[in-house]
Amino acid sequence: MSSTPCLYGSEAWTEYLAERTLPVRVSILTRFKRLLQDDNTTLQQLSQLIRSDPVLSLQVTRIAQKLHAAKGSSVTSIDHAVNSVGLDQLALLAEGLQSLKISPRNMQQKMYFRAIADSLHASSQAAELCRQRGLPFVEEVRLAALLYGFGHWLLWLHAPLHKHEYQKKVLLEKVDVALAEQDVFGCTVQALSAELAKHWGLPELTLAALDHDTSPSRSDLQLLHRRALKDPRLGQLEQREINQLTQERFFPVKLGNWLALTSTRGWQSKKTLRLYDIAADFLSWPRDRLVAQLHQTCAEASRQYHVPGTLSPAAQMLFLPSEETLSGLIESRELQQLKQHYPPPEKPVLKKPEPPHEEHHTRERPAVTTHASEGLYTQILQRLQDGYSLYTKPAHILQALLQGLHQGLGIGRIALLLINPKKRLLHCARTLGIADTAAINQLIIDIEIPSLFKRLTDKPAGIWLDRAKRKTLRPMLPDPFIEAAHSGDYLLMSVFHKGEPLAILYADDGDDAEHLSEFQYEQFRQLCAAATLALKRL
Repeated sequence: MSSTPCLYGSEAWTEYLAERTLPVRVSILTRFKRLLQDDNTTLQQLSQLIRSDPVLSLQVTRIAQKLHAAKGSSVTSIDHAVNSVGLDQLALLAEGLQSLKISPRNMQQKMYFRAIADSLHASSQAAELCRQRGLPFVEEVRLAALLYGFGHWLLWLHAPLHKHEYQKKVLLEKVDVALAEQDVFGCTVQALSAELAKHWGLPELTLAALDHDTSPSRSDLQLLHRRALKDPRLGQLEQREINQLTQERFFPVKLGNWLALTSTRGWQSKKTLRLYDIAADFLSWPRDRLVAQLHQTCAEASRQYHVPGTLSPAAQMLFLPSEETLSGLIESRELQQLKQHYPPPEKPVLKKPEPPHEEHHTRERPAVTTHASEGLYTQILQRLQDGYSLYTKPAHILQALLQGLHQGLGIGRIALLLINPKKRLLHCARTLGIADTAAINQLIIDIEIPSLFKRLTDKPAGIWLDRAKRKTLRPMLPDPFIEAAHSGDYLLMSVFHKGEPLAILYADDGDDAEHLSEFQYEQFRQLCAAATLALKRL
C-alpha cells in the first residue's frame, strides 16, 4: 500500500472510499437471491429482508435515489426505495453484491459488523423518538438514521489501521472522540460521511443530518431543557426557535446516532447520561421513563441484527463499568497482516525545515521578573484599559496587544490565531519572532471539535502550559498544534470582541527558554484582558 497517497482530510478520504465496496452477510445475500428466484415473492417480503440489513438497505437506497434525483424527488423509506427499484433492478444488484462471512478471530471484521449493528440501533432509537412525539415522518427518519454511520463501516473495512489508531487515542489516551477523529483522519467521520453522501447522491434527509451546520448549539440545548422544565421566563421568540428545532426531521436522526454511538462505550458514561437528558427534554419525559424506553428499543434492535462473535448493542447494558473494556484494539499479529493490505496512518508534511542554527544550546536562565520596556508596556496597558482615540478598529487593538507583549513585556515569540466566525476555524494570522517556515504559520484548528481551544472560545481565559500541564491536558490538545508548539513552556489566552471570541494569543520565549515565569504569565494575562475590555468598548 506504499503507493497509496496520504489519506488526511475529507477530500482525500472521499476519493479513496468512493468506489470501495461494502459486503453483506453471507446469510442475507443467500436469502436475498433465494427470494428473487421465487416467482411467488412479493416486494413486501423483499422489503422486510432488506430492512433487516443496513448494508443492503444502503445499496438499494443508492439505486432508488438515482432514479428519484432525475425527477427532483427523494427516497423516504426502505419500502419506497424497493418499490421504486423493482424486481429486475434488485436481481441485477444481487448478482453484483459481495458477501462476507465473519472470522471469529478477526477483530477488523467484528468491528465492521458491530459498526453496522450500531447503525441499526441508531435507526431504531431515532424512529422510536419520532413515534413517541407523534411526528409523521417516522420511516424517513429511520432510513436517514440507518445511513448516518456508513462512514464507520467503510473505515473499519478499508482503513482498519487508521481505526485502530483512533481506538488507541480514545480508549488508552482518553482523547475526545471528535478530536481523535480530527487527529487521525484529518476530519470528523461525520464530515467525511457528508462528503461521501453528496458524492453518492444519498437522500436529502441523510445529507441534512450529516451536515455539521445543522447540529444544535449549546444554547439551543439549554433552551430545549428550559422548555421541558416549563420555564416561565422563556420568551415567545425563544419558544418558537426551540419548537422549530424539535420539529426538524434531522434532529431525531442526529439524536438517535449520538445515543447509539456513545452508549456503545458505556451506558453510564458522562456523555451518555448527558444524552439521556437531551432525549428526555425532546420528549418532555422524566429521565427514568426515557431510559427504560431506550433500553427496550436497544434490546429489540439487537434481536433484529445478530452476528455470532460480535457484541450486540444490548449486551453492553449488562456490563458493569470497567476500565478493561478495550473493544476495537487489534492484536499485533492481525495488525502485521493488515499492514500488507491497507494504508498506514500518515499525515501530510506541512512543516518546512527551519534554517540550522550554528550554535543552539538550551540553557537555564534566571526567572524573568521585569519588562523589556516597562514604559511601553504601561502606556499600552493604560490605553487599552482607559480608552484611546486612535483605537477605532479591532485590528488597532490587536496590533497594540502584539506590540505590548513582544516589545513591552519582552516575550520572544508571539502568534496571533484569529477565529473565522462563519467557518469556526482558528488560523494563524500573524507571528512575531517566529520563522516563516515554522509549522504554526500553517496551523488551522476547528474550534467546534472538543479541545482546549473550544474551551478557550467559550469565555475569555488564559492558561500557562508547562510540562506538567501539557501531560495532563494532552487529550485536549490537537496533534497539529502539539507538533507546532514550543517544546518548553508556552501561554495561551483568548480575546473576545463584544461577547464573541475574536482570537487566541500564543506566546513562548524561544528555543533557548524552556521555562516561563509567574511574572510573564500574569503580565500576559493582564494585557490580553485589557484588550478584551478595549474591544468591548468599540
